[in-house]
Amino acid sequence: MRYVLQLGFALALAAVFLWQSAVAAQGVDEGRAGSEGPGIKAGRLVLHPGLSAEGGYDSNVFLQDENEEDSFILRLSGYLDIATEPPQRQREGETNAGEPQKIDFRGGIGFQYYQYFIDSIAPNSAADAHIDFAYNPSRVFSLQVRDVFRRTVRPFTDANTPQGNTTNYGHNSNRASLDLVGRSKSGVLEGSAGYTNMFEFFDSNVFQYGNSLTHQVPVRLSWAFFPTSALVYEARYSNQNFDEAEVASSSTLLSDNNRVRTTFGYNGSITERLSLTTLIGYSVGFYTLGNDFDGVIALVRANWQPRATISLSAGYDRDFIPSFIGNFTESNRLFADANFVLSGALLLGIRAWVSFDKSGLALAPDGSLLGNEPYRKDIRVYAGIFGEYRFKAWFALIGRVGYLSDFTDFEYTGTDPLLSPSASYQRFDAWLGLRIFY
Repeated sequence: MRYVLQLGFALALAAVFLWQSAVAAQGVDEGRAGSEGPGIKAGRLVLHPGLSAEGGYDSNVFLQDENEEDSFILRLSGYLDIATEPPQRQREGETNAGEPQKIDFRGGIGFQYYQYFIDSIAPNSAADAHIDFAYNPSRVFSLQVRDVFRRTVRPFTDANTPQGNTTNYGHNSNRASLDLVGRSKSGVLEGSAGYTNMFEFFDSNVFQYGNSLTHQVPVRLSWAFFPTSALVYEARYSNQNFDEAEVASSSTLLSDNNRVRTTFGYNGSITERLSLTTLIGYSVGFYTLGNDFDGVIALVRANWQPRATISLSAGYDRDFIPSFIGNFTESNRLFADANFVLSGALLLGIRAWVSFDKSGLALAPDGSLLGNEPYRKDIRVYAGIFGEYRFKAWFALIGRVGYLSDFTDFEYTGTDPLLSPSASYQRFDAWLGLRIFY
């Protein structure tokens, strides 16, 4: 009966979106900068505040393959972004005709309060903050400073004890980067080099073995041979370190490592309506303990815009991704997206992907196998529809329906919680709410 209600709710919400498409929108952009209002001027800066209230439903809160727990969820969100110039006006050409600005700045903070209607999850708050600063952005030499902080609190496994104690699923990450950019006077050649510092840490003691600090050195070169096309080369060295004391008492083997990846390819427009990104390269990883990796990586993505109100994209992505099981995961992913703009009131989007993943040798800290198989192999599938109906230029109804599943024969044989879902699972979730933005 529960799953019948879930399916009914999903179909009802999808029907609302499709019915409203006779009226509709401006394209779906999950980033706040693409969906903000005109803003409040404060000198050379513009402020963009926003608030939203949503009700949601999650059919599998802890991503389990049995004894699933479902819950309704209340989510309250707010943010304040600050920019030197709204992105909409940049696109519409409302820039000053005089000397280019020496400083380009964008920043903001946001929060999301989650209230689950089950006793095993206490209320908690997610958050985000970002700074994007550029000095002399259009000159021969420029400096870019970026920082992005993100805190998530939604459960990713079941770590509650038989006594029913609640676990804090707070996961905090920060990425700070400094890049020096150089370009020719014509803008044909451009290159950058810099330094990036990343750290992540977890609130709960049972997950702190996943805390790590990563240093990165990125290099990028591009040659624009047409106004909208370029050959690009990227290289990145990463050094990741874990807390040895925490890892020694963890449930899975984690190792300090050094990783190098390089890619070369094309990025640009083929026609006025068709653009293409094709990158191919090589990636290697060297770990103090456990498996190393090396192999070809690639990205192919095609974007087609048959009309100004319709955009379609599809592609293939192959990469080696850091993982809490087996040091890394070799991922091969197919994806497709579709965004629709209808009559300036409704924004509709459809997203789907399937990923074929294989971990490195999955070991416990004592060197024994972590599960019933030496490698974890997964097929992960996602499909979702999301939309926004704007009653006013600053007031909108928002909604999303999504299905996520993981199919695997891997079974974790330990009893301590993992930082990854311990087995196969299926999740259906849906959200509906109101958003005010300016």
